[in-house]
Amino acid sequence: MSLHLLKIPALALFAGLLAACGTTSPGPGPGPGPGPGPGPGPAPGPHYVGDVDDFYAALAQRESGGDASVENTYGYLGLYQMGEPAMMDASWYDETAPNETSKNDWIGAWLAAAQSNGVNSKASYLARPNAQNVAVRRYHNRVAGYISALNLLSYEGQTINGIEITRSGLLAACHLLGCGTVRDYLEAPGSGTPADAYGTTIEEYLSLFANYETNF
Repeated sequence: MSLHLLKIPALALFAGLLAACGTTSPGPGPGPGPGPGPGPGPAPGPHYVGDVDDFYAALAQRESGGDASVENTYGYLGLYQMGEPAMMDASWYDETAPNETSKNDWIGAWLAAAQSNGVNSKASYLARPNAQNVAVRRYHNRVAGYISALNLLSYEGQTINGIEITRSGLLAACHLLGCGTVRDYLEAPGSGTPADAYGTTIEEYLSLFANYETNF
């Protein structure tokens, strides 16, 4: 996931639209969760890959090699390599001035939603894969709203640079680099291929995670 240079307040919609979750770990491969989403996505099509749980299992494998305890070199955590802005969007974590920083230092407060899942510190988050599954789905509920607000679903079904654009691919690409970057890529696909700090590209996620069921 992308390297953040600025801290993003969880309640700031515009900032959230541009935020990504974190950076993919440089692990061994190119390296699941309760909580209903806003509603089921479209019925499986002819290229159907798997259901929502399959999507999260695949995302965890790609992000962390399926290791819930991993912290990467930029401070992104767990199965889904979530950073502070993503946790703030999930209403799991908050960091306010003067403690607010531009890096994942995890010196803020773990909120009630996290505590109800047994998380009150970075260490307890890394020790609880089930809590991580709840957190990522809460975050993706917010991301689904950003996808809608930026009208990214208008690209669904199109083929861009040889890649079929699907809901699940959009969700994964927003997880990697933020919905603002996804919008910019879709609007000008010939202007370059965005990548995170480890070189993972937006096109890889749009392609690798296409045609799963989603909760939106």
